[in-house]
Amino acid sequence: MNLLAKIAASTAVSVTAALALLGNSAMAFTVTQNSNTNSLLNALLGDTTGLSNFSINATGNAAAFGLFSDDPFGLSNGIVLSTGKVTDVVGPNNSSSKSTSFGTSGDTAGSYDLAKLDISFDAGATVDKLFFQYVFGSEEFVEYGGSSFNDSFELLLNGVNLAKLNDGKTVTINNLVPNPNGPYHADYINNPQGSATTQLDGYTKNLTFEGLVNKNAKNTLSIKIKDVGDSSWDSAVFIKGKSVGVVAPPKDVPEPSLMLGLLSVGGMTLIGRRHKQKALKA
Repeated sequence: MNLLAKIAASTAVSVTAALALLGNSAMAFTVTQNSNTNSLLNALLGDTTGLSNFSINATGNAAAFGLFSDDPFGLSNGIVLSTGKVTDVVGPNNSSSKSTSFGTSGDTAGSYDLAKLDISFDAGATVDKLFFQYVFGSEEFVEYGGSSFNDSFELLLNGVNLAKLNDGKTVTINNLVPNPNGPYHADYINNPQGSATTQLDGYTKNLTFEGLVNKNAKNTLSIKIKDVGDSSWDSAVFIKGKSVGVVAPPKDVPEPSLMLGLLSVGGMTLIGRRHKQKALKA
């Protein structure tokens, strides 16, 4: 095989792999209502070496819990909790006020439609930390930023809220969008009406939490999301499947479009080097 044929074959393989990634990313975002606690727990747990005796309880309307796959946030699959119907989060974004009120209370004054999972487990002497990946989104964005309608997501490990933004602030509407006119938090991604990705009007980047466990003891993990100020305009949190465990998640993989660009640059660089070598030999 001559040089050009080798380069063409190598480039074809690289582009094919990148296109396969692009094809996977274009698959339809699917959410299925599922309030079976064992199904939710199995979807969450990853490498739990050193952890044991898991149990789980759910609080909230059955329609507020579900499983998702092929999401637009980069999580791939996992579980979703919402202050409304989880099936309403799928795109396109054709409504600025998608909302379901269950008529249930929250866990604090002025809060409503609480969806909560309480997970308990034992941690051995070899375990240091627990990890988790999530995305929070809401219909409250951006028009209700800075108002009393401050929906929130919390993830409590032994009573300590570890669901934070990259600057350490808690995950709330007002911390992400202090003012409808901006500026917005660096972790916030706007999703205007007409977008095909999700019904939610905005959401966070893919965020990771980590927290210290109590060794040789029982631990409690509480995942909860709630409406604040009123029971209207839904919020949701997506937890990456198999991300709850004792191993830190890998660093982000470049987006498929970026990979295509890198492959193209790499291919052109290789061709350039080959031409240069050929010229030197001549």
